[in-house]
Amino acid sequence: MTYFAPDTLEWEAMEMGHSGWVSWLLSGSLETFYDGLRWPGWREEAAALAPSQGIAVFPFLWSKEAQADLAATSRRAVPMREVIGVAADFARQMGPADPGFLGEA
Repeated sequence: MTYFAPDTLEWEAMEMGHSGWVSWLLSGSLETFYDGLRWPGWREEAAALAPSQGIAVFPFLWSKEAQADLAATSRRAVPMREVIGVAADFARQMGPADPGFLGEA
């Protein structure tokens, strides 16, 4: 299993197979996995999304500004295709990793 990290724009190995990943999800480990990417009120913002939406964050999650004060970022609901497209475009431009299938339209 791999994960395209929105804060680094890199593919990260999860060091587990599919069954291990499902077990990991059910164990509650997901709560701490995203600690550095959550802000006060994130649950309410996420709960208000349609299934096809994601949250656009500015400054971007990979910026020093966002990582210094995530609560101060501006956020809005956008189509998930936009969230993925922006991450893929920046990954291509900044060069840490090829976004792979995320870069496909």
